[in-house]
Amino acid sequence: MAWVEKHGRTWRVRYWREDGPAGSVPGFQSEPEAREHAATLQDHRTPQPTAPAVRADAPLTPAFIAPAEEEPAGVGFADWLETWWDTIDVGDNTLASYRSLTKNHLLPRWGSIPLTGITPSQVQVWVKELHTTHRPSTVSAIRKLLALILADAVEEGLLTTNPVRKRNRGRTRSHDPAQEKIWADEHEVRAIASRVLQLASPNQALLVITAAYTGMRWGELAGLRRENCHLSGGQPRLVIHPQSGALHEINGHLTYGPPKTPASARTITLPAFLAELLANELNRHRHAHVFTSIDGKHLRRSCFGRRTWAPAVNGTNLSDGTVWKPLKPGLTFHGLRHSHKTWMIEDGLPDVVQARRLGHRMGRDIDDIYSHVASALNDKLLSALTARWNRSVSATAA
Repeated sequence: MAWVEKHGRTWRVRYWREDGPAGSVPGFQSEPEAREHAATLQDHRTPQPTAPAVRADAPLTPAFIAPAEEEPAGVGFADWLETWWDTIDVGDNTLASYRSLTKNHLLPRWGSIPLTGITPSQVQVWVKELHTTHRPSTVSAIRKLLALILADAVEEGLLTTNPVRKRNRGRTRSHDPAQEKIWADEHEVRAIASRVLQLASPNQALLVITAAYTGMRWGELAGLRRENCHLSGGQPRLVIHPQSGALHEINGHLTYGPPKTPASARTITLPAFLAELLANELNRHRHAHVFTSIDGKHLRRSCFGRRTWAPAVNGTNLSDGTVWKPLKPGLTFHGLRHSHKTWMIEDGLPDVVQARRLGHRMGRDIDDIYSHVASALNDKLLSALTARWNRSVSATAA
């Protein structure tokens, strides 16, 4: 039988393996979760048959010669994982993602298997099966995590090679046509914001406009506070703080923390029209955060996406009988960030401007070069954004 026990801050499932020693499946956040998994495991410890009695003077025959001892199976995947968690240093969001993928995919398949028992062909068959039930991006994330865990096992000397290998034979997915990321032009952004205004509030409509015209991520926008908005005197700008510039939502809990990467801590200059809209919004309410739910609380991505974003872009039927046709099916909120990058490409802005704007890392030499022409390029960027805004306003008024 399998049993559960507390292990540090989490719970783990213990069970008897076929080779004798007890195995372990760690990483469960609660005892009920551990017990649920324990119920799926079989007890492989079975009684061994008793050999018949043999007289001391009886000759040995092949039937009574003890079989050679098998070599030990080595460290199990679950046992290595238990150690591996203590070796990684990643952000809270990444850690939560790793634990979810591990619990739902890696442990059910590999938890009871020794590291040395994982073969490339087994991994390939498993990944192929995952593609039949999961999105390509999910399968890629699962495969990459398994590769990372086993690569560290190689460095630890527990494996000689990593069984998660790149395959260049057969019908590889690299031959599939690349899927273009969905983005919106300035007119579509304004139309989406107009629908969000009807579904939610002027505040959340401005959230959509700010996302499209700055390229900020959801967490950076949801965590944006008054003190990080410099909207008057000189160049209007928003500041993404390196230690608290993003609002993270992990397992339902909201906390402040660093943005996605060190390069994401940045200053974002604003066109005059957007600075004015933000200033008016901050004068309208007294909340600490710029963008909030209708009742003034923290924004939650899942709630906004389900109640507001999805019907705005995919279409819906309103209670008054109005039918909204799909406006930009499949566009995600993160797609507004892709839109901002596409706009910069269309407007002929160099890669270094795009990287600095979006918080992507570039070489120090490139940053030094950019510093000499930053003012001129920034003016070009803001002028292009203002022109887009004016076009969208004119089209709406026409």
